[in-house]
Amino acid sequence: MKLTATQLKAYHRDPVRLIAEQLVLEDGQRFGDVMAPFQRQFFEAVFANHKDGRPVHRLVYDERRRGESKTADCAAAALADLLVGPAGHRSYAVAGDQDQAELILDSVRTFKDRSPMLEDVTIQKSTVINRATDSRLRVMSSDDRTAYGIRPRKTWFDELSLQPDSRLWTSMWSSVGKNPKSQLIAVSMAGWDMTSIGWTVREMARTTEGYYFATRAGSELAPWLSAADMAEQERTLHPADFARFWECRWVEPAGSWISAAMYDACVTGQEARHAATGQISVGFIDVGLVHDPTAIAVGHREVGLIVIDTVRTLQGSRSEPVELEVLEDLVAELTQKFSVRTWRLEAPQAVASQQRLQRRLCGVHVEVRYPTAQTQANLFGTLYSLFNEKRLVLFPHDQLRREALNLVTRVQGGRLKVVDSTSIHQDHVIAVGGVAELLQSQPLMQAGEVDRFKTLMQDMRPPGSKSPFADTVGVPGMVRYPLSRLDR
Repeated sequence: MKLTATQLKAYHRDPVRLIAEQLVLEDGQRFGDVMAPFQRQFFEAVFANHKDGRPVHRLVYDERRRGESKTADCAAAALADLLVGPAGHRSYAVAGDQDQAELILDSVRTFKDRSPMLEDVTIQKSTVINRATDSRLRVMSSDDRTAYGIRPRKTWFDELSLQPDSRLWTSMWSSVGKNPKSQLIAVSMAGWDMTSIGWTVREMARTTEGYYFATRAGSELAPWLSAADMAEQERTLHPADFARFWECRWVEPAGSWISAAMYDACVTGQEARHAATGQISVGFIDVGLVHDPTAIAVGHREVGLIVIDTVRTLQGSRSEPVELEVLEDLVAELTQKFSVRTWRLEAPQAVASQQRLQRRLCGVHVEVRYPTAQTQANLFGTLYSLFNEKRLVLFPHDQLRREALNLVTRVQGGRLKVVDSTSIHQDHVIAVGGVAELLQSQPLMQAGEVDRFKTLMQDMRPPGSKSPFADTVGVPGMVRYPLSRLDR
């Protein structure tokens, strides 16, 4: 796209005008047609310069809610500077991790695909190049530790509160000191760790004259966010998460994961001895062999509710670990009694059991999951929502209650985690949460599907046997395992 000399001169004087008039959003609208006041203020702060070219604000810190266009606005401003900044300059965009870095590049691609003025811009793997001037924007993540030695014109720091440590910030901020015309722009949502580099930089920007500081805390939602959606988020998120994501407030959480009142409000059922007619269930096993118990939970879904049918425990010791054969027999028995169609085992040592059970339980899916920080976060998030909304039906179980009420939220390594608060572990909570997570991820079975599954179970029954599992005799584990160690 060819611009007139008058347009080019105007855009060099006012890059915000270039963003408003030339950049086209994903929905086809020009940026200027929908630019919110807080976005314009951000762009004006970025491009405010003294007469000698030095930025008015050496540091720009802009704090917003989730979904308030942090990454896209950084990409827009970086592209504008790539077009009107000095020829041959080098700038850098820094993200919390590689996935976030890719989001920056995706925003750049979106603008390029829809904005004719960007026809001379080339996007490589991690570098955006203005071919007309050889100016470049390199996109980096916290995984990239090669930031020393650079001389940036501008550095764009996306989601600073997610940085795991200060190393990348230190290298980028110290690089700004090499050039009086350099500038660092940080955009971020609120965090929770008051000792983190995100909080340190935030407070430095807020209290230092000449730095730009803005926060969306206490403001109205961006025009494209919905009050109804926010109400839903408030109902379903942990209060600390809601404050951070949607109120733009830094909250350092402490105290219990859930209250006794929240737990007791969900104890409205009775432990089942077998599945009801037409019921299909799932099961989850948190495998422990010596110190930690093996906790097994089975549950099913009713309209709007997750119902826990039974919770079983196998407790081993150093001298007499839990026998996997006993565990497998118990799983087979529970599969028959509760029409379980999916089992998930959580433990690396359970692979052999998974393979044996998959061969043994025809028509049943058995899988192993390796626990990670992300799987645990998802599990506790799902379980918290169910407690909060009273959509979990439990039966009285002293150990499960004791575990749930002894869990606390703490900041570890800059992240909010649910952890054990005492010597009481969380094995039964994990098992119940695993069942809830499985049920939440699976569609409800229709009546015809239930009937086909039950027919399959009956077809598997050996001649003259009451059980579809030929090697199941009596109550699994009762003979080969001490009764005192098979608890319910």
